Amino acid sequence: MKKKLVAILVLVFVLSIAGTAFAAVTGNPFVDVPANHWSYGAVKKLAAAGIIEGADGRVNGDKTLTRYEIAVMVAKAMAKEEKADAEQQALIEKLSAEYRVELQNMGIRLNKVEEKTSKINFYGYLGLRFDYGKGSAFSAPGIQAEAAHVDTYTTFKIDDNSTVGIENVFHNNLRSVGQSAGSLYDGVANSSTYTGGYNQLAHSLFVNTALDKVKFTVGQFGMIPAYGMVMSSEDFQGSRVKGVKASLVTGPVTTTLFSGKTFGLYNLGLETMNAGKYNLAEIDYALSKVTNIKAAYHDAKNANYCEMGFDTKLSSNLAFEAATAKSDLDVAANQGYYAQLKYKQAMFWAVPHSYDLFAGYRKIGANATLNGGSNSDFNGNYTYDVKGFIAGAHYVPSKMTMLTTWYAFGKTVSTNKDQKVFRTQLDFFF
Repeated sequence: MKKKLVAILVLVFVLSIAGTAFAAVTGNPFVDVPANHWSYGAVKKLAAAGIIEGADGRVNGDKTLTRYEIAVMVAKAMAKEEKADAEQQALIEKLSAEYRVELQNMGIRLNKVEEKTSKINFYGYLGLRFDYGKGSAFSAPGIQAEAAHVDTYTTFKIDDNSTVGIENVFHNNLRSVGQSAGSLYDGVANSSTYTGGYNQLAHSLFVNTALDKVKFTVGQFGMIPAYGMVMSSEDFQGSRVKGVKASLVTGPVTTTLFSGKTFGLYNLGLETMNAGKYNLAEIDYALSKVTNIKAAYHDAKNANYCEMGFDTKLSSNLAFEAATAKSDLDVAANQGYYAQLKYKQAMFWAVPHSYDLFAGYRKIGANATLNGGSNSDFNGNYTYDVKGFIAGAHYVPSKMTMLTTWYAFGKTVSTNKDQKVFRTQLDFFF
């Protein structure tokens, strides 16, 4: 085991000192964007056209900016998108797609964002959802599930390199009859039935800082390695972990290392199945301006997991991603994969009536993931021990509001029983 981990770390180090162009660390908006990244040129063009005010002096010279700082500029450009011509609008859309994670995670009223980040930032969202379906996640065919989910996120700026973050999550499941089906939100055994709703709380406290070019996150925080197949959760910020994360961007390669512990299967705040020590080595490589490759090695308490995938833009409006994962457990259903195609991009933070359509296929064995895995929209245990198709859409009825609906159908990997779920979800961001 130790030899495997040493080999992975050596590989990570070698790759991390090669290349020259890209820069994104998921979940950390304060990582620097490399000086030769295309974003600087795009911002300059928009500034020269008067779409972004006051940006010229900040994107010239050798000084780099963080992804958060550029995302703020992108938000300003979105506020003036109606004044832009077709070429400039395409540039704004490209920037918004590049920095969509930062824009989403800011969660602030972007038309009122100031160029300089304040000492204290507060943002979050309230999500309301309704499920209807048949399968292991429901105690009977057609049983419905309603839930409310609140996630608030506060950051305190210490200096230009360091911030303190506090996250509070409240999950309220409102269904009157249910079956845990392995989610363990309420701490009961797998496949146990219960009556009455339940609440779940989770809290995080962490520090983001930097030593030279290495970015650190220390404490308890959310994390989504690679494409979220092995480690993820129903929380926007990702799977809850305790420990130290270090990230380094060198050219087109982003290297991330983590050491600490995880909370386990479908964690939101409880320490459940598979909780315990957890180490991660991840490499993200920008193959081109539109294509990324990600690989991760997960060293957990009871098993090790390998994950690899890629995402690419097939055209300005069409994106594709796929990933696979496998554990070293000598049992059945120890591997999984998924592929998804998405048309356009719903931009709730800036563009009312924007939308996207997506469709995909996944086959994810119960032993292929560490904590159930997930890919967004609170998929939860609907992506665990399942093989089948999913299709859906996001729509922005008004700024800072997003409606999500999708239908997933297939069978469980373990028992080959039908699994069908219809989801409608409304999220309010603030």
